[in-house]
Amino acid sequence: MLNIEPITGDSAHENGLPAPPGRCPFCWDPQGEPTHEDIYPKWLVREMKRHGIRSTDPQSRRINWPTTPVCQHCNNTWMSTLENDVKDILLPMFFQVRSLDEHAQHRLALWAAKMAVLMDAVSGNVVPHGVGQGLEIHRQPHHGVRVWIAAYHDPNPLALVSRPIYMPGEGRQHELLGLCVTFSIVKVAFQVLIPFFEGDLAPLEDFYGSVLQIWPPASPLLDWPPPFRFDHTSLQALAARINDNRESVTMEVNLSAAERVRQAPPEDRKCRTN
Repeated sequence: MLNIEPITGDSAHENGLPAPPGRCPFCWDPQGEPTHEDIYPKWLVREMKRHGIRSTDPQSRRINWPTTPVCQHCNNTWMSTLENDVKDILLPMFFQVRSLDEHAQHRLALWAAKMAVLMDAVSGNVVPHGVGQGLEIHRQPHHGVRVWIAAYHDPNPLALVSRPIYMPGEGRQHELLGLCVTFSIVKVAFQVLIPFFEGDLAPLEDFYGSVLQIWPPASPLLDWPPPFRFDHTSLQALAARINDNRESVTMEVNLSAAERVRQAPPEDRKCRTN
């Protein structure tokens, strides 16, 4: 059982509300000059092109990247530094065996939380502003946030599943408890849980040790990659492992052995998630 603390204890406070449209989701500075920030950074665009991926739209000759307003201050300061740091950590994870110390885990978790906020700003805009503001101020996710990583391999390198978590029961069925954002970046899958209220999270399926918690850090050193990897189909099961029981979630999941593991893995495994 995992105890989850809320991002902000007062939902009526401005930090408990999403950033207004057109405002930076991190500093919310009304005087800040907005820029249209690409959700996926330029270094990732170059990496995708290097692997022959020229477009996400078959009718277009260019890659169409979603954008969201971010102020120039955030874009040119801490976000720029973070991208440079994470690029050096994440790119080797695509094809190499490595160990992730607490510093690497911290940078990856901060980057994943930043990505989750940007993705929400484009699609749902439900994340409280305090989440993004905390990243800008403290340079780390709120201690109530949970971040996991997993290995990924699929022709679709940029999968995304965003699942809102609601209060169970008829009386408060529409009250939003949190957001779980699961997304892939070429060979790495990230899962970010952003809770809006305090509560307990039931033990989660770790798919034979293939989902690694990096925030808060569960281990000072993690071996990468884990034993098994996800694809676009099994990523749906990874996303569904955090749910609000509003509907029954049962699926059989095929996991393939991860590439370049330190020890020879077992044969492909099947597991059932509920």
